[in-house]
Amino acid sequence: MTWSGGLVDWIEDNTAFISVVFSWQLDLAYQRAVWYKQQGYRVRAGGPAVIVQPDYLSSVVEIGGEVNALSRHNPEATFTSRGCIRNCAFCLVPKIEGNIRELPDDQWQPKRVICDNNLLATSEIHFNHVIDRINNIVGIDFNQGLDARLLNDDHAKRLAELKGATIRLAWDNIKTENQFMIAFDKLIKAGIPKSRIKVFVLLGYKDTPEDTLYRLETIRDLGAIPNPMRYQPIDTKRRNEYIGEHWTKKELAKYMRYWARLSWFNGIKFEDYDFHQKAKDNDIALPGMQARGLAHP
Repeated sequence: MTWSGGLVDWIEDNTAFISVVFSWQLDLAYQRAVWYKQQGYRVRAGGPAVIVQPDYLSSVVEIGGEVNALSRHNPEATFTSRGCIRNCAFCLVPKIEGNIRELPDDQWQPKRVICDNNLLATSEIHFNHVIDRINNIVGIDFNQGLDARLLNDDHAKRLAELKGATIRLAWDNIKTENQFMIAFDKLIKAGIPKSRIKVFVLLGYKDTPEDTLYRLETIRDLGAIPNPMRYQPIDTKRRNEYIGEHWTKKELAKYMRYWARLSWFNGIKFEDYDFHQKAKDNDIALPGMQARGLAHP
């Protein structure tokens, strides 16, 4: 699975297209747009960052329009639904896509990477139809995560039918521990190996280092794989610039370096881990850190 890194551009006939996922890439997108205009191209731009801050590029590009850029970011990726029933303050999805809506078959192709922002919020009919369409693909990855609060026994049973699938959950808030543990238990009872379960852990938002460490260590001790996700404000111009009120710059860097590379530190406890003081703070950039999902340009 290869992702673009958040910014892609391409040319079709006399039009240059730019798709921008993260807000800290808008400066680079602006530079590319200016260059394309100087070469005589019509320039169009979209993506989550552009939708949230359309004025940033509006002087040099045309904003929006129905262009599917997902395959440019990852040719193995697909959406079967858009939007989400939740309204998480840290996530762009409800702001740019709105409520959940199911896509008909002619608007999506079965592919290995499923990018739905909340697949479990779709109808039972849609969910089962998606599983039926993808069940012959080995190594399915529910890339944006499955809502642990909605996962039921029937979901778990169908997910267990998929060969070599990566099941991603999210544990963003210490208060949802019980819901997360119930969902995790359902997946295990359905026969899904612990090693196939990865868990997004939001950190640096309204959490504390202590409750974040508890979530990360609990997930590791369960035998699943924790995936730390550092909070990024939706309009930030510099990645990893934001420091939550309960955090320090050093703590955030340490948490990300250790937990994002957990397999490297076998036998080294987190409390004993120290990183090189001159290392950069922003060397970890995981897909979806600012918004779980890619939008059409």
